[in-house]
This record gives sequence, C-alpha cells and structure tokens, in this order.
Amino acid sequence: MNIWLDWPILNKILKQKKRVYFFGRSEDWVPKTLSKIYKEKIEIIILDNNPAYKNTLFLDCKVINPEILKKFNFDEEYVVITAEPDTIISELEKYNLEAEKNFCCTPQIREWGKLQELKKNSKDIIFSSSDYFDLGKARSSKLGGGIFIANVANQEYEKKIDGQYRQMIKLKDYYYVIEYIKKEVHVFDSNFKIIQKYNLDQSKDQNEKPNYCGIAHIPEKKSFYVPNTATDEISVYDQENFKLIDKIIFSNKSKKFVDGQCHINDITVLGSSLLVSYFSRSGLWRKGIFDGGVSEIETDSKNINDLISNLSQPHSPEVIDGQIYILDSFNKYLLLGTKKISKFSGFIRGLAHDGTYFYVGQSEDMYLSKDMGSEINNIMCNAGIFQLDVNKNISRFLSIPDVMNIHDILINE
Repeated sequence: MNIWLDWPILNKILKQKKRVYFFGRSEDWVPKTLSKIYKEKIEIIILDNNPAYKNTLFLDCKVINPEILKKFNFDEEYVVITAEPDTIISELEKYNLEAEKNFCCTPQIREWGKLQELKKNSKDIIFSSSDYFDLGKARSSKLGGGIFIANVANQEYEKKIDGQYRQMIKLKDYYYVIEYIKKEVHVFDSNFKIIQKYNLDQSKDQNEKPNYCGIAHIPEKKSFYVPNTATDEISVYDQENFKLIDKIIFSNKSKKFVDGQCHINDITVLGSSLLVSYFSRSGLWRKGIFDGGVSEIETDSKNINDLISNLSQPHSPEVIDGQIYILDSFNKYLLLGTKKISKFSGFIRGLAHDGTYFYVGQSEDMYLSKDMGSEINNIMCNAGIFQLDVNKNISRFLSIPDVMNIHDILINE
C-alpha cells in the first residue's frame, strides 16, 4: 500500500479525473495542497466528519460529510488525505477504496508521514552487551552484560540472560553468542534459555586470553569461525562437536608481543569467504596508527584480500541484500562498501537490518579525549539503539542508560 505519491504522479492521476476530495479541513495542509495540485476542469470538495464544518465553504471549496463516498465514482473521482491519515485510511478502505489507485496522502506531508512511520514501526531486536558486573571496573554498568530484547518504537528494553557477550549469529532456531570472559560459545533458544555451552580455549595449555570476539558459520564448510582479538587468529571449529580443527593467522605480529596488534574483532560470511574487521592492518594501533578496515579471507586458500581501508576502530561487518556494510565506529559512519551513507554522534557498534530500517548500536566511549574539542559537533555519550531510515537519513533513538557497551544486534524473528 503506497499512500505517499509525489506531486508529478498525483497530478498526472488527477488530470484523468473530474472530482477530487480533500479529506480533512486542515488550516495548514489544505491551502498548501491547493497551491500545488492540478485544478483545471476538476471540482474540489473537502470532506470532514466535524459537524461544525458541514455545508460550509473553506477557500471557496464546499465542506461536506464523508458519507458521500458511499457513491464514490472509481473512474472519475479521487481522494487526497489532508489530515492525520491513520483513521482516515481505515474509513476509506471501508468504502473499498485502494491506496494509490483511489487515494493518497497529500505530498505536502510526505516528510511528516515518514517520521510517523518511523515512530510507529519497529521490529523487536536482540542485542548483546559485554559489560562487567563489578562497578569498580571501568567497563561495567548497572545492569551488567547480557542478552537483551528491545523495541525502539515502544521505547522498551528488557534483559533476558546474564553474561559478558559479544557477537551473535542465528542458525535455524538457535542463537550462538561469544561469552568472552569464560572463553565459551553459548547457545540459547527463542525463549532465551541457554541449552549448550562450548569451550573455545582448546589449545594445549588452555591459556589463551579471554578476547574471543566474533563468530561466523559457513554451512558448506561445516565449520564455525571465531576471531581472537588477543592473538590475531581465527579459530576454526567443527560444527558437530565444536572441536578446534584449524587456525587462520591474520597477522604474526602478535607472536612477538604480549597482545594482539591488529585487533581483529567482528566477522561475517560472504559465500565461502570471511569478512573480518580490525583496528590496524599494519599492527600498530597500540602505537596510535589506526589504519583499520575490512578484509576478505578465502577459507580454501587462507588468502587475505584487503577490501576497505582507512577506518578507525571499525566493527560489525554485515552483508545485507548482497552489499557489504561496516561501521566506522570511532569516526561514527555507517558505510556501504567505501561510501559513507550516514553519520552518528557517538561510538557505534552493532548493526542489523529488518528489510526497511537499519538498527545501529551506540556505546559509551572511554577514550573521548581523542575526539573532544576536535569538532563543533557534540559527542553523544550514552548507550542505546538507533532505528535509521537510511533513504531519508532520519532516525529515532532508544536510550539504554543502565548499559555501557552494546556489541551486536539481531532482528528477533
């Protein structure tokens, strides 16, 4: 149902009609619509349910009761909504009128209408948080980490599972999520009940640092892939028993130092390849070189192809409708490939798309000194979820003040 036509399309329709009804005697929208609408050889009548307006004139147009639509001539008449559309649409449909074919909203309020759609329509989303539970630690919060469900339109969120969780994926009816402190993958169902836990630290000494971050699955390989930020390696696990079967080395520099030097983090799948985001391709992010980006790893050959570069602390690569998206987290951009398509005002991490809207997570940034004072734009410091209409570049925000970090987002389906 398309109720939002532009002026050329609407006027083209009206040139084929003898009468147009404006539904709603708006002091604002009627005169603005009259100024742009096709008016030659066409009768204009205003419909309104308010009995005070019945059989009056407004801007030289008769105002009558909408019951006249019982005799609607589908070939010669058309309706343009010039008031808040929700209740009017249901009334028009009662008379068997169809959106676009028989009625539309005035293009004058198209922008307003998009705002209303954004305000009223939102999918339930699941998001993860990696916060500590000890308020004495810097990366802690009142609620602590876990798995949450939220709805931006309803301005609601609820914690479902405790844990220090990072990236999630869904396979069939189950969710797989990284618990980075315990060095485990937790599997939970649609009722948020944990049904399985898999140990990730399967090295000989079982002493890898708790910095497992992302998770991906390639069905034809029958394998899960889990990057470790502390080692710049991607561990490969058998999908049947979650046993470690291989490792993909992203960089050998971590072998020479105490910790990971590239800071590989989130991961997703493109065919039989992996897409991984990282802070520094040179391995010098701890020395202030943030040459971050996204690389493709061919799982057959383990070849690494650099795709997107010059990003600062990127996260959340996703393949949506066959296109690669990435969050340039510190620079606050949502990118489609190498193209910037939206900018936010805080540190962004966690990305999902419901077919209409993007959902972008925002975390508190502990390193504001790098950004403070560098621009006249202020920096938004609280955590929450943006619901973004990328075509209009408008968004709504669900503030989540009891959480510090949001890591990943999935649509709850």
